Amino acid sequence: MPRTFAYRLNGDGWCSRLHCFLLTRDVRGLLSVLHVLARRLARFAAVLLIGGMLGAALVRVAPGFGTDERMLDTRLGNDSIQAIARERGAGSNILSYYAQYLGRLARGDLGESVSLGRPVRELLAERASVSLRSVSAALLFAWLASLGLVLLLEWLSFQPLGTAASLSAGALLCVPAALLAIGCFYFSGPPMLAIAAILFPRIFRYTQNLVCRAAQAPHVFAAHAYGESRGRILRLHVLAPVVPELVALAGVSVSMAVGAAIPVEALCDSPGVGQLVWQAALARDLPVIVNVTLLITALTLAANLAADIARGIREVAA
Repeated sequence: MPRTFAYRLNGDGWCSRLHCFLLTRDVRGLLSVLHVLARRLARFAAVLLIGGMLGAALVRVAPGFGTDERMLDTRLGNDSIQAIARERGAGSNILSYYAQYLGRLARGDLGESVSLGRPVRELLAERASVSLRSVSAALLFAWLASLGLVLLLEWLSFQPLGTAASLSAGALLCVPAALLAIGCFYFSGPPMLAIAAILFPRIFRYTQNLVCRAAQAPHVFAAHAYGESRGRILRLHVLAPVVPELVALAGVSVSMAVGAAIPVEALCDSPGVGQLVWQAALARDLPVIVNVTLLITALTLAANLAADIARGIREVAA
């Protein structure tokens, strides 16, 4: 029955007073949720600005900042060399440079790459789709493989098979990301396979621990004793309680995938944002690095924020 109809039906009785109490609690809960959301958004903006500032500062203090290979050209005169030095030293004052950068960013100007001589907006637009496809496919593949293997092991309940899967995932976890990328490049595989191989053992081990802990809960043994089917127990009593933790892990896995894409795309010669970051880091290209740092930070924070919101909605609905 709708609340407004119940209120009119019961008049000024105790039900109407109860309705007012519940309505007041709903308003308070809504205000609390809005307060938490506003605080998260403020932290989102603060971390984003601090992340860009730290990225620019690390480039500024890196060895070789302010130098350019063109300055070694003996055909250039002193005026040309000094002009290149002034161009490369434009970010020497990091606070001034970052303030000017934020002003340009507010107008939609991302600056121009020093090493490539092209607008950063064009470079990111050309390469973002490549990285997005690789990262999305790797996340989907790693999650499907991890969840599928964990549920299969829980369904079979064969301990030696679970031990072998855990040892294999642990061994894959010890393989350096660069070696996985080189192997993918050697066998002419897509970069998403290397990124998925980096993500899989991390997602699998955490998911396996969650599912195993949920499967040992007392109500799961009671469900087995009552004769419920294995599929129903696995779906409702094992997998459903760990959904909030899996949602949180999904947000973290996005940041792991973005971080893994940088060395993989650089070593696999994939024309994505990761390769651009690698080239910009070697050239101390401050405009590119600052923009990509803000982009990666924004994606990571947005994924974590979405995971937190989804987890809160899931807990409230439960």
